[in-house]
Amino acid sequence: MVRNTRILGLWLLASLAQAACVLAPVHAAEVRGTVTLDYQGMFPANTSAQAQPVSVALLPAQGQHVVARPPRLHRIEMIGNRMSPAFFTIKKGDSIQFVNRDDVYHEIFFLSPGKPWSVRLNRAGSRHASSPGLVMDKPGTTHFFCRIHSKSYARVDVVDTPYLETVRSGQPFHFSGLAGGRWILRLAAPAAETRRVKVSAITSPPPLALHLVSHGGGQGNGQLNAQTGVEALYRD
Repeated sequence: MVRNTRILGLWLLASLAQAACVLAPVHAAEVRGTVTLDYQGMFPANTSAQAQPVSVALLPAQGQHVVARPPRLHRIEMIGNRMSPAFFTIKKGDSIQFVNRDDVYHEIFFLSPGKPWSVRLNRAGSRHASSPGLVMDKPGTTHFFCRIHSKSYARVDVVDTPYLETVRSGQPFHFSGLAGGRWILRLAAPAAETRRVKVSAITSPPPLALHLVSHGGGQGNGQLNAQTGVEALYRD
């Protein structure tokens, strides 16, 4: 009788454990690795090619649960008649504010077939030296320019995921606490073709070794600026 009771107890424990595994979502999966920029421009590459920021975004491919976070405000500063940072990726619903640190005026704009936008920034320290927050509520790529300074430029990518990291070429990225299954890695960098890679989130995965082709970062005329055809270089 005692033996039968013990067997029954073990069976119940095993059944409960199995049910818990089925009912409880698993969020212990990971995706990790490195992204290396491979320069294939017309001009010799210098150290700036490897110093370019690489945006890594992870998007669910099977409807997995994505952790929610409140919208964030990101700032682009006007310094030396240039926009800084000139490239970054944000989550859908985040906002961008332009702040003038120069002692000259700037007029920032972007082109859009739906709703063009522009803002005039007064000199640093004066009233209206910063813009109201611009809500970026649609995934895609937006190119910002200055009507006064032709080499002033910034690219902002908007993605519908909170899993974002910005690394340098060859530096590791790591997303943890994920639901298992198939995901999509979106890789982007200045003057590089945006790449999407199908990956699997699992427990303790081996690191991925990914590559991204860059056409910018060379010397002389190979340097990237707003006058070298940014629409052709920044394809999404």
